[in-house]
Parts: sequence; C-alpha cells; structure tokens
Amino acid sequence: MNLNNKKGATLVETAIILPLLVLIVFGICEFGWAMYVNNTLNNAAREGARRAAVTPTPINVSDHVRACLTFDYDESDLTIDTTTPAASGDPVTVTVTLKFHTFTRMFPLLDGKLLKGEATMRYEL
Repeated sequence: MNLNNKKGATLVETAIILPLLVLIVFGICEFGWAMYVNNTLNNAAREGARRAAVTPTPINVSDHVRACLTFDYDESDLTIDTTTPAASGDPVTVTVTLKFHTFTRMFPLLDGKLLKGEATMRYEL
C-alpha cells in the first residue's frame, strides 16, 4: 500500500467531518447562550416581582429589571409588563420578554425567537 494514498484519505475524511463538527460546536454554543439568556430573564423577573411585592409605594420595576440583565441587548427588543396590586395579598406579576438574537447567525430558527421570564409574588404590604 502506498503511503501517499493514506494521506489523501485522511484529508478527504477531515474535509467531510470538519463541517459537521463545526456545526455541532456552534450549535452547542448557541443553545447554551439561549439558555443563559432565558435564565437571566427569569431571574430579572423574579427580582422585579420581589421588589414590587415588598415596596410600599408603586415603583418603576422596569429600571430594576434592566439592572438585572447582565448582557447586551437592543432596547427595542425588550418588553417588561407588570401588574399592580390593589391590596395586600394580591399577586404581583412581572413578565420580561426579549427577542433572542444568535451570535453566529448559523441557526435562523433560533434568531428572532421570543424568550420570556415570568414571576408572580404576593404583595406583602
């Protein structure tokens, strides 16, 4: 068997496998980024709901939620909805919605998908 044929076979195998490997690696990165963003939205909604539940006067929950978001985002893609309680014991719900953008643009099904974080707590005052 000629040694040069083995080198050519290795090159062909690498050319076939490398795009699949790159696709898998970037897919894992994109999915991890989406999970991180979704988890951060849930935590920001929980922090906003907690702040609204224990504050005696109506506050701007949006500023507190924005402070909890630790990544860069386009302000036009973010929506924050808050219910205001009427009396003690009423639920306070904070919903944070963000249009997700992938960083590689290799997965168009994920790009533009709405991610939502939501939290509900009882108004304590």
